[in-house]
Amino acid sequence: MSEYTPQVNLISRTGAGVVGGVAGGLFLALALQITGHIKPYAQLVGETDASTAWVMVLVVAGATGGLFGAFVGKFIRGQIVPAVGTGLVWGMVTWAVLAMLLLPTFGDGGVLSIKDAGGIFILGVYVAFGVITSIVYAIAGPRRRHYYRRRREVGFVMAMPSIRRRRRRRSDEDLVEELED
Repeated sequence: MSEYTPQVNLISRTGAGVVGGVAGGLFLALALQITGHIKPYAQLVGETDASTAWVMVLVVAGATGGLFGAFVGKFIRGQIVPAVGTGLVWGMVTWAVLAMLLLPTFGDGGVLSIKDAGGIFILGVYVAFGVITSIVYAIAGPRRRHYYRRRREVGFVMAMPSIRRRRRRRSDEDLVEELED
């Protein structure tokens, strides 16, 4: 068995992003339901029911979470502080694309209208959605195995990640050269 661990692949990052997106989507749907701004999600499929809107919020949140994991997730794997910063930006981007462009196109609001998008408070809700998505991704997302070795430094032991290189296999030509010497 090789001790080398390859980078986490696109599929596992996307799957973890979907999980984070659905977790953030639960918060987003609840906050939009409370503020009365959930109706445009139901209008994506030509309905007006709150239950349809909840399902569509979770579907859209899962899809945006998958995009988050695929494109941004490899930079925040297992790190909470970068996840919060990335989530802030991701929430703003999600608000701009969804609340300002996509939802008004299918609904009855004005495109690029902050007032029709719910105002600055709804921007805060989307930012919280982005932060929740990224934190859940960072905690539950794919990881890479690291090997640690002990290193002595002036009286105390310090754990450091070690880089284990794979040895090059000896070819038949190398063995023949050694026998000739």
